[in-house]
Amino acid sequence: MHESKHLRHSLAIGIISALSLSALVPTSAASDILTIGVSAGPYQIVNKGAGQTIEMEGFGYLMDPGKPMLPSRSFLIALPPGARVQSVEVKGTGSERLPGTYRIMATPLTRPMTDLGQGEEFIDRLQRQWEENNQATYSSDQAYPRERGELRGSGTLRKYSYASVSFYPFSYHPRSGRLIYYPAAQISVGYELPTPGTEEARKVEEVNWDSLADERASRLFVNYEKMNQLYQPTGPRSGAPSQTHDYVIITTSALQSSIIASNFLSWKSSLGYNVRIVLTTDTQIAGQAGADLAEKIRNFLRYNYIPWGMEYVLLVGDHATIPMRYCYPDSTNHVNGAGDPSSWPWSGDVPTDYYYADLSGPDVTTWDSDGDGFCGEYRQDSPDFLADVYVGRIPTSIGARVTYTLNKLVTFEQDTSEWKQQVLHAGAIAYFENEDYSGRDLIDGATILDSIETDIMGGWVISHYSEQGGLGTSNYDWSPLTEASFIGDWRDGQYGIVNWSAHGWSNRVARKVWAWDDGDGVPESNEMSWPDMISIYSDLDDDHPSIVYAISCMVGYPEPNAWGNMGIDLLTKPSYGASVGVLSGTRVVWVSKGGGELMGYEFNRFMIDGPTGPERVGNALYDSEFFCNQNYTWNHYSEYWNIFGYNLYGDPSLVREGVSGFTCGDCNNDGTIDLGDVLHLTAYLYKNGPAPDPYKAGDCNCDDTIDLGDLLYLVAYLYKGGPAPGCS
Repeated sequence: MHESKHLRHSLAIGIISALSLSALVPTSAASDILTIGVSAGPYQIVNKGAGQTIEMEGFGYLMDPGKPMLPSRSFLIALPPGARVQSVEVKGTGSERLPGTYRIMATPLTRPMTDLGQGEEFIDRLQRQWEENNQATYSSDQAYPRERGELRGSGTLRKYSYASVSFYPFSYHPRSGRLIYYPAAQISVGYELPTPGTEEARKVEEVNWDSLADERASRLFVNYEKMNQLYQPTGPRSGAPSQTHDYVIITTSALQSSIIASNFLSWKSSLGYNVRIVLTTDTQIAGQAGADLAEKIRNFLRYNYIPWGMEYVLLVGDHATIPMRYCYPDSTNHVNGAGDPSSWPWSGDVPTDYYYADLSGPDVTTWDSDGDGFCGEYRQDSPDFLADVYVGRIPTSIGARVTYTLNKLVTFEQDTSEWKQQVLHAGAIAYFENEDYSGRDLIDGATILDSIETDIMGGWVISHYSEQGGLGTSNYDWSPLTEASFIGDWRDGQYGIVNWSAHGWSNRVARKVWAWDDGDGVPESNEMSWPDMISIYSDLDDDHPSIVYAISCMVGYPEPNAWGNMGIDLLTKPSYGASVGVLSGTRVVWVSKGGGELMGYEFNRFMIDGPTGPERVGNALYDSEFFCNQNYTWNHYSEYWNIFGYNLYGDPSLVREGVSGFTCGDCNNDGTIDLGDVLHLTAYLYKNGPAPDPYKAGDCNCDDTIDLGDLLYLVAYLYKGGPAPGCS
């Protein structure tokens, strides 16, 4: 089967047709159990030379390095409002042994995109761990996995409480080769509810008025129809906010004027957003409890995102001004090497903005649930990856760069031209086959890019480059990848999206070329050369900036360092800023048959053709990462490493295709501000309705009312000939 068709088949989204549900609606006020039935659906066993894989419609894989790669799917189960998960049990039903014996292939080694040849000793250690897992599992006849499923996570999607529970429909006995199939399972979730009459119970009832996640919930939760009735508000709403703020900018007083000086606020207002700027020194943040500024900001968001109706959060400032949260996926490595990219692999810190997107609970029950002061430890802490708000960042505290970047974002979003449906791809070699006598497979960056093109980009104009130099070349006969060819094409062309897969550093991305051979026919580390593919010195421009997804280490490195910060420059540096959105690792990116490659695939899929159509850039990032976490999870800390590492430098509400906005003053929405708008507004004031559509179009002086002041403002504008009315 062709790689892209395999991906398209195995990455299918949605509830399989064979799914059956039965919910026991809780009657206890304190605790209860909710049970649903799930079905596995069709599958096929495919021979892959050294063994078999099982492909199952709607299912991903349980991927524990070195152990059998078996189908897995996580089901999102809505719980009653305010419920906290206490226990989970998954019972397989209708078991049947498949005839014959099988050799199910092992999950491959997770490999970091080791930066420019570093970390071989670390990879050797990972290889030894893989071999230990493999030997222990395949030499035994003990059933793998032992259980038919487990709790993957729990949390909230705004007002909705939920549990994510995996179902493993196959049980494999490696030594004897026996394979047992369970076509269905019963999932039972025990939960506890807030005590009636408490403040917690009152807040749970109040948030039922929030409807912003209703559409997402209806798609995600398998028992939504049965549980939705519990999330309907009852009685009058108390303390309803006088105004919503669906777009919140968090910044400092030093950068506020740079934001106001841009066109960003008026543009977003013209699209219907109610934007509010909150400073880190404002009492809303400074007055919050928290051990540091990051926790204060997160607590501000937690307490206000539902009352304010927040959907998007834009952090304006570098990592020191508006801090990222340092996480430690490897719970045995708490070394912080921030500011020195070469500290990896001895340092274990990964800075992330995902911390601000998950607002499900306080740090002590989520990001640092074990209470040791180190956030985001795999299997020890409990972050919720189902985002409550979508977060982006303008990662600079240089005022002129802030204004430049925000204006560039506006110009991009206002452009609805056909060039937005053109893509530039560059795939370098990550690892050669049998590199350093490892026996491991080839990892060619062009493979995942080809799948993106084949599965997602039908009808697009595509320009792509692959490795054609040295002794080992790509199987994809694309144009030869060099810095001159790739950068020249990007600079002279017009591309809405640029995706690449290659080794990276904080200031550059490089090809890995097998330059010479000592005669043994085996590619070895000392035989490699590392020519640049792109660097902070590349000759780029910002005439047609692109959304960039980089399957590369360190490109999103946020801290100042001796080399430079290419991801930050791509977004914020005038003349060089060839991007309007940079998505890349703040630290090392991990790859294999999953990881960074599939995250890039899914990001493009959600952004171009999501479950309900194209998604905004921030939505696509967080929704795709959650999808990968649920369906293609590694049972390894590298999974958290990737999720934390990929952040959005840019506007989370950005629409790739562009949108036709409304200018304050264009009351009749004909694309111009002229006498017709005066007559339209006069008629509205005379008749007292209907209001100009959208409302903001008639609020010419931006005081949140449509009155005589707006008419006088518009007349004055036409008399003077400018500047155009604009809310700021």
